[in-house]
Amino acid sequence: MAFAGRQRERARGGDVAACAVVCALLALIAAGAVFAAGRRSTPAPPTEATYRKLCRAIRAQHVRALFTAPVAPIQLGGSSDCEFFTRGSNAFGGGVQVFLRIDDGDQTLWKHRGDHPYGKFRPLAGAGDHAKWGYQGGRRPSVVDARKNTFTCTLIPADGGTGFVGFPGSALTAARSFAERAVRLCADVFAADR
Repeated sequence: MAFAGRQRERARGGDVAACAVVCALLALIAAGAVFAAGRRSTPAPPTEATYRKLCRAIRAQHVRALFTAPVAPIQLGGSSDCEFFTRGSNAFGGGVQVFLRIDDGDQTLWKHRGDHPYGKFRPLAGAGDHAKWGYQGGRRPSVVDARKNTFTCTLIPADGGTGFVGFPGSALTAARSFAERAVRLCADVFAADR
């Protein structure tokens, strides 16, 4: 009987050991699945190279359509992601600054949190899921915004620039026409973000 009892004990011990091995394997598989799921759900933040690639995707004819004079080569980086302006000028004196935020989930750029006011916003079509333009007076918009999912594209034309194309009609009509043409830059960016 003592021999049979020891054999049962060994068998139970073997069952426990086998169960421990199986449980450990299951735990490793589960941990791997959680790790893999976590890697898919939190992609790496976009790099400067990503934003530069998107800026370079803006079509030259859409940029030229905003200006009356020849346009200088694209300026990457600086105070914005990219800038467009006429030769001999700069973005602050007569150009358009482009700001891009691929993951603007909290809508900081879209809602211009911490930024100066841009006047009354009006809806705009032509790029992304939503678009709008701000107006404070004059013949150009103060800002043009487009949004696709959590990606925000913002364009800010310089105040008082003389190299911009003009549009007929009232100041408000001219500003709307400029916004409709400018939002094409954001459409180019969204098309390149695939």
